[in-house]
Amino acid sequence: MAPSTFDRLSPTSASLETALAHVFTGLTRAANETELLAACGPFFAAVGTRGVELLDDGGGRLARWAPEGSVPLDAGPLPDTQDLRWRQGPVFVADVATDPRFSAARTALQAAGVAATAIAPLRSDALDVIGALRLDFAQPRELDAGDRDGLEVLARGLATFLVAHRHLVRQREALRALERERSTLHTILDHLPVGVFLAEAGTGKVLLVNNLGAQMLGRGVDPKARADNYQDVYQCMRVGKDEIMPAEDLPLVQTLTTGQPAQGGMDIVRPGGDRITIEVNAAPIHDGEGAMFAAVVAFSDVTERNRLETERSAYRDELIRAQAQALAERSTPLVPLGDGVVAMPIVGTLDRERADQIVQTLLDGCAARKARVAILDVTGVPHADTAVAGALLRAAAAVRLLGVEPILTGIRPEVARALVGLDVDLKGLVTLSTLQDGIFHAARDRRH
Repeated sequence: MAPSTFDRLSPTSASLETALAHVFTGLTRAANETELLAACGPFFAAVGTRGVELLDDGGGRLARWAPEGSVPLDAGPLPDTQDLRWRQGPVFVADVATDPRFSAARTALQAAGVAATAIAPLRSDALDVIGALRLDFAQPRELDAGDRDGLEVLARGLATFLVAHRHLVRQREALRALERERSTLHTILDHLPVGVFLAEAGTGKVLLVNNLGAQMLGRGVDPKARADNYQDVYQCMRVGKDEIMPAEDLPLVQTLTTGQPAQGGMDIVRPGGDRITIEVNAAPIHDGEGAMFAAVVAFSDVTERNRLETERSAYRDELIRAQAQALAERSTPLVPLGDGVVAMPIVGTLDRERADQIVQTLLDGCAARKARVAILDVTGVPHADTAVAGALLRAAAAVRLLGVEPILTGIRPEVARALVGLDVDLKGLVTLSTLQDGIFHAARDRRH
């Protein structure tokens, strides 16, 4: 095995070997760039540097180090001229004042108190330069071979630990990001106004049930639940029936089987025995390559909505029946009985508007048919008051003006009392018990 740079250190560099041993022990415990640089302190002290900077690949400062009790030299940005190609390999400058490579930066370096410097690039395993380690000295300083070898070993080790540290930081940041995403997703799911149920493709294993979903179902994630027994675990029934819903009819199972969205409805019997109706929408979830790895169900409790719809439907039907009845009541036909006789059966309640309608229909019909007798049958009038009595008298008086004889039939006792209470002259107005009596009366008059 070829000897490493560490192994090639001269025997006279025992102090550097000890320093480097301490350094690598400290590097394993460092948590950031500053601690990485601080862990290298034994080596820096051994070579007598007055200030050290850890730089990124653009020459920007990541961390600084100085001997305890002293202020690090502030040499400013890292020079990078045609003559100072530190990215290609280590650069050692024994005397800034006389080295021609520092002609452009000499004044600034001397003003900062830098008399000598050493720059070692930090390379990753892929040989990419990820930064540099810069050592500044307050006095001109020629590093011997052992110091240079030690600096190279340190730079390689520091680069390895720096790459590992950055990788670890990225992993930690990625984990934190994933945890934030997970927390965000759970918060969103738990505040949605619908239940959410997530199942694994293939096995049907329940992965997630949000808070509202667990409240609606009366159960959360059940480790025993699978695609073939959802209906038993979660008591899925056909709507309005005491019949377990077959697994193949469940929208979630349909989606897990076909990979296509599915919709439907079902009743859920909860552990307490109460029952709700839910509306279900299932959809597949695919990965980046298009493979389905899960299916999600969004469901809502529609029990109250269905109850209100049933009540509205019943009310609508009742309203239609009432309207039909009212229409039938208001449709007061004039029935011709032959030989100049017409009859008008009046059914339902009478009000001013309907009374006017009856009078108009009666007048028009009598005139059109040249009637001589008009029978008004009030058997179907359920209630009577003075308004009803007045309407009947107006109708009778109107047809008499046309020369038609009015006959009232089917008068109830209360109608009779109302007519008497009006204190009107009923002479000439024939009143009979039934419509049949009225027809018989009209026929008899015709014979005479």
